[in-house]
Amino acid sequence: PEHFGFLMEWQVIGPFDNSGRKGFEIAFPPESEYRPVRKYPGKSGDVAWTKFPTRDDYGLVDLNRPFGKPKEAVAYARAEFVSDREQQVELRLGCKNAWKVWLNGELLFGRDEYHRGKQIDQYRMPARLKRGTNSLLVKCCQNEETETWTVEWEFQLRVCDATGTAVLSAGR
Repeated sequence: PEHFGFLMEWQVIGPFDNSGRKGFEIAFPPESEYRPVRKYPGKSGDVAWTKFPTRDDYGLVDLNRPFGKPKEAVAYARAEFVSDREQQVELRLGCKNAWKVWLNGELLFGRDEYHRGKQIDQYRMPARLKRGTNSLLVKCCQNEETETWTVEWEFQLRVCDATGTAVLSAGR
């Protein structure tokens, strides 16, 4: 994971409701605030932030593990990245679900598509890290489809330069 720059230390919250695939456009509370001890109304009751590190060699964050295998659901994952200087980087995401990514509260990009396959560096987003702690937020949506190949609800995110060389958090 370190060689590629995958983010491994996450906090997750969810599930929130994605009935009728409307959750992609709904701004649930994690999009506007980070309060690690606060509870929010979720899809089936109150939800709160939970530490959820991944140990996958390629940084895969499997959201089915903390939340079961819900359908029509939205979850958020948050990570911090410490940069020793202001710098231009690329955030590279692999995800087969609908998703959005924010850096320090600014929406970088999103795709409202489901089950189109997942691969390393599938999506590339130019980003500018500030000196110090940067917050990354990923919104990942699961739809209503029930075929076995639609159960996966996961993503991987790495930080690198434009050539794909890992940029590591100074907080490691």
